[in-house]
Amino acid sequence: MLRRADSVDFIFPLDGVMLTDTAGQKTDEGLIIKISVDAPSGRHYCINGKPMTESMHELYTCDYTLKDYKTTLVLTSDAEEKAREIDVYYLRKAYYRYRFSLDDNIRFLRDLDANKGVYRSMFENPYLKLLKTMHDKHGTKYHINVYWETPDDGGFCIKDMTDKFKSEFIANSDWIRMSFHANAHLPQRPYGHATYEQVYREAARINEQIVRFAGEETFSKTVVTVHWGDISVEGAKALRDLGYKAFVSSYKWNTANGVDIRSYCDDRQVNILQKYGFWYDRELDIYHFRYNGGIQNVQPENFPALFAKQEKDAPLYRFKDICLHEQQFYPDFPKYQPNYYEKMDAATSWCDEHGYKPILMDELFEFNTHKN
Repeated sequence: MLRRADSVDFIFPLDGVMLTDTAGQKTDEGLIIKISVDAPSGRHYCINGKPMTESMHELYTCDYTLKDYKTTLVLTSDAEEKAREIDVYYLRKAYYRYRFSLDDNIRFLRDLDANKGVYRSMFENPYLKLLKTMHDKHGTKYHINVYWETPDDGGFCIKDMTDKFKSEFIANSDWIRMSFHANAHLPQRPYGHATYEQVYREAARINEQIVRFAGEETFSKTVVTVHWGDISVEGAKALRDLGYKAFVSSYKWNTANGVDIRSYCDDRQVNILQKYGFWYDRELDIYHFRYNGGIQNVQPENFPALFAKQEKDAPLYRFKDICLHEQQFYPDFPKYQPNYYEKMDAATSWCDEHGYKPILMDELFEFNTHKN
């Protein structure tokens, strides 16, 4: 926003930001943060009745304890009749946590269906066997993002997926969740200009099938990863109407390669997410969290330097959203990664060694839609 002679602006925190312990001092009561406001000099300001100090010219500050998940901060002044207010969130379960997200999934479902007369357990599928190996070793929890069909690779559609393994999916739903990703692998960036009707139709039918073959418990009701991380406002509203309310993207604007990946957000919102990592859009009632752990193009020996740089560049964001793509597990895929196991193990080992604990986003945001 433009700065004017009479502007009064919150500097920290900003409206809708979602803070973790790294943003202040944790106490038994809550999180003490230092609120700062940019405003004309010589006035008296209060936050929720607590006086602020003009700690330097035109900068007012005060310490304030966030005790609840959501706190409304009301700024009042002796020079203004109208109070200003913002909402700030305290995510108690987000500090030093990680989620492992798997994109572009459908081939393991095709294999389960093709071998329904052979496999006694879904973990006889090599891909799921790997996930269970990592879960048993590290406690890792996986969010699997699912396609509807593979028209360019055998023509399988998840409506044909067997429900033989439904009870086993449910039994492991405390660490495996699935949700909508896209209709298919192509086109790239399919929803950047999509209509409400298209997104609603394509997501609703995937949701229905996940529940049918994997159970309500395995369906991630509230958290979604859209293919390529881009979607129109209309598409976002469709997903919200279907129950999805937490979105993830890279939130990159005006990039060097000319490809923006920012969900539906504008440049100001992107900047907030680059700094804080979490942000709530009160207009659309959508929670955003930033993807920051893509390891498909990085070798395992370089993970420590990558993750350390991410911590340095965004000190307020002590959360990792690690990601690989299912297709890269298979030797016949053009971008096959023979060290898929090593990448998965190295990333989760780094998390173990640096104090990051696994979590699913429903738990992190305290949506409480899954109570296993």
